Amino acid sequence: MRINQEFFNKIYPTLSELKKIIGPNFIIFGSAPLYLLGVLDFNQESRLNDIDIAIRDEEIVAPNAQIVLFHEDPRQKLYKLSINNINVDIGGPWPGQEEYFEKIFKDPVIVDGFKFANLNICQEWKELMVGKYNREKDRYYLQKIKEFKK
Repeated sequence: MRINQEFFNKIYPTLSELKKIIGPNFIIFGSAPLYLLGVLDFNQESRLNDIDIAIRDEEIVAPNAQIVLFHEDPRQKLYKLSINNINVDIGGPWPGQEEYFEKIFKDPVIVDGFKFANLNICQEWKELMVGKYNREKDRYYLQKIKEFKK
C-alpha cells in the first residue's frame, strides 16, 4: 500500500506525543486517512485543520483537554488538545452511533504502529456526516473518495 509519506512525516511527531499522553489504543479517522492514502492532496503548503481520534475509554483523555460539543449536542462530546500546533479532537462513541464507532476499530490501516480508519469506513462516516449535518466539506470529501475508488 502506498501512503503519502510527506503527510505522515508531518503528523508523526503529534501522534507520537499523543501516544505518550493517552496510550496506543486510538484510531485516526476523519480526513487524516484521506490525506495518508492519497485521496486528498497534501504537501508542505497544505493546511491541516485537525486530527480526529477515536478512543473507546474517555477516561484516558488528559485532564487539561478542552471539552467541546459537536453541533452543540451535549451527547456528542469531543476533547481538544493542541500538540505541536496541531489541533487534536478526541472522542468516544456518541449515543446512537455505537455500532458505527466500533467499525472504526476494525481492519485499520497500520503505519509505523499507528492505526488509521480504512477508506471504506471513512466513506461511511462522510456519508453519515453529509446525511445528518449536510456538511459541505464532508460532501467534498465523499466526492473525492468516490473518484479515488474508480
